[in-house]
Amino acid sequence: MGAVMGSDHQLALPVQLPDHARLDNFVPGGGEIGEAHRLLLAHLELISASAWAPERQYTYLFGSSGRGKTHLLCALCERCADQGRSSIYLSLNEFQSANDVSVLQGLERYDVIALDDIQAVCDQSIWCDALFALFNRVQDAGTGFMVLAADQSITRLPIALPDLRSRLQWASPYQLRPLPDTDKVTVLQQHAQARGLELTEGVGEFIVQRLSRDLHELMGALEQLDQASMARQRRLTLPFVKQVLVI
Repeated sequence: MGAVMGSDHQLALPVQLPDHARLDNFVPGGGEIGEAHRLLLAHLELISASAWAPERQYTYLFGSSGRGKTHLLCALCERCADQGRSSIYLSLNEFQSANDVSVLQGLERYDVIALDDIQAVCDQSIWCDALFALFNRVQDAGTGFMVLAADQSITRLPIALPDLRSRLQWASPYQLRPLPDTDKVTVLQQHAQARGLELTEGVGEFIVQRLSRDLHELMGALEQLDQASMARQRRLTLPFVKQVLVI
């Protein structure tokens, strides 16, 4: 998956950025988790606003599936587009072949480079060499930002090239932590509202309690409900949700 956003850049890649991914609809949560997530949001806002500083040139997001890494990377690119700045989002899950490594060529010309799922390729020497070279080109340019994401911390990633691990350690690390169930209900309600659906708190709680706590799976369930609601012209009542999701 990939897309370029910017005032005068548009690259045809298989999938465009999701419309629902915005920095202002990311639910940070409460307590210490929420405070840490809000610091990350502020950091990404500064990047999108072109507030360049060496300590913000490289950023590393990590956490297991469903924590919001992809949402934030796509949202950052959307915000860059609003600011009239060029950016690119790539999920390296979609470019794992050695023949695909050329996708990294020329990325240094963008104001913001968002690379998702780097764990998919970092155990391959050819990809490590290419990522290391991209770091060096961005460093030489001295104006752009790289924001990378993976499912593990840098120290736990199976990186084939020690020099790449060294470069990644330049990045400011931010861990995405799991949200409590109450905040997951809020996420579902916000995304339902963006689709023109009304999801009550009670129905949202039922979905979260009866399905996986993984937000990717919850979003998949919401997509299924959206399609069924449009096809049958039904509201998201509890009986309808039970029927559609077979729960």
